[in-house]
Amino acid sequence: MHTIKRLPLSIILWLSIIGLLSSCKVEPTLATQSTGGISVGITEDTCPNVSIRVGEQLTWTNQGQDEHIVRALPIVGIVLFDSGVLAPGDSFAFKFSEPISYTYECSPNGALKGLVTVER
Repeated sequence: MHTIKRLPLSIILWLSIIGLLSSCKVEPTLATQSTGGISVGITEDTCPNVSIRVGEQLTWTNQGQDEHIVRALPIVGIVLFDSGVLAPGDSFAFKFSEPISYTYECSPNGALKGLVTVER
């Protein structure tokens, strides 16, 4: 007779959370002039905290002299958004679909961090 081993509840919960977060990942889009929502600037010393509503798009524009990034800090190992390298003048947009707060970084070395609070 075969015996079935049961996984501990914590492992099942952890696997469920990973599956949920990976299914929610949305690919980034480039900002355009016609994009609605909120726009903010990032510079060498500014990584703004922003409040936005579910379904709105947030556009970051590199207004500094150096290259920047806009990348969510990982939640359970998954990065929700990542702009890649933004040269001065480049923009990156992301549409938020869940009410939650995301800590993000906007400098390649991780020194500058901001918070996006998504509300219903």
